[in-house]
Amino acid sequence: MRYLLLLKRLLKKKSYIAMLLVVPLMVFMLNVMSSADAGLMTIGVYIPGEDQFSQTLREDIESNPGALQFIFYDDKDEAIADVERQQIAEAWIIPEDFEKTISDMAIKGRTKEKVEIVIRESGLTHMLGREVLCSRVYPLVAREIGIKYTAEAVYNNEPTDAELSHIIDTYDTYGINGNLFEMGYVDQPDGDDTEVSYLMMPLRGILALWLLLCGVAASMYYIEDDKNSLFIWWKTKFPLVRDFLYYLVIILIPSIMVLIGLAYGGVFTNPLREILALMVYDFAVICLASVLRLLIRGIKGLGIITPILIMSSAILSPVFIDLKEGRFLQKLFPTFHYLYCIHDEYFVKSLLIYGTILLIIWYVLNTLTRRFE
Repeated sequence: MRYLLLLKRLLKKKSYIAMLLVVPLMVFMLNVMSSADAGLMTIGVYIPGEDQFSQTLREDIESNPGALQFIFYDDKDEAIADVERQQIAEAWIIPEDFEKTISDMAIKGRTKEKVEIVIRESGLTHMLGREVLCSRVYPLVAREIGIKYTAEAVYNNEPTDAELSHIIDTYDTYGINGNLFEMGYVDQPDGDDTEVSYLMMPLRGILALWLLLCGVAASMYYIEDDKNSLFIWWKTKFPLVRDFLYYLVIILIPSIMVLIGLAYGGVFTNPLREILALMVYDFAVICLASVLRLLIRGIKGLGIITPILIMSSAILSPVFIDLKEGRFLQKLFPTFHYLYCIHDEYFVKSLLIYGTILLIIWYVLNTLTRRFE
């Protein structure tokens, strides 16, 4: 009954309500952004030539933009000016005689006229843009090299028009890219080929960080209630169990919202797996937040340590990028174990062990604190 009253009192706190509203707002905005046409970055493309290779490149970009948005320009200077005005992220300037550029590259291995990429500053998205451009241009070079090699090796570099046409038709019939590669999780069920927007991919990690933030907020609420003498009237023979349930009441609704957010965001895997992983993660977060509360012993101190904790978790856990170095440091954060345990049962056990170690530390600190008070 006391825990229900605690929940009722929490729902009257503006700070708690504001914290809860973060998840639906964030997931909604990510869904809107992922369904829009904006793409990861906007690239201006200037293709002045009318040759076959220029038209092939244009058609490839138009028919398969991927996660990028492309704007075609009729004027090179206008494209560069838009980069300078930050209207577009970068500009691809294709040589006017693109066919000669490809031919020189295939025959000589070098070319005077090159594809130019105009940017304002270097960054991760520009590295991605360069890789995308290479993936569109190099197949054209490979095609020319393949045709040249076959004509030289089979027809002594003197194929007839019919033989050359046969070489080209044979090369073009091989659609390798779409048939050779298929991405999926190691435990993905057969036939489950659901694609997730790139914007929604870090959603699980972001929600995990938010839940960690809720755990620290629960410690702040605990310190506030302790100063207001709430626990004087809440006596128990098992204070650790009482404190654990106190945290659990605060983190219960956020955990339910995380599951709803994962489902709405399209990254939900399996109900049993998701609930089990989240339960173990909640256990670890509660233990970590309690240990921090007993060590720091102040709302101001928790406020200072919280951004450090969240930023460290975001960097060392595979929220946005998976760093292979510093595994020992990464294992100090519950978010690291949680994000891996969704697709690897080993990390469910490691997260449970992590939480158990913190529980023991919590018990020792709590015992010492009560003894010396």
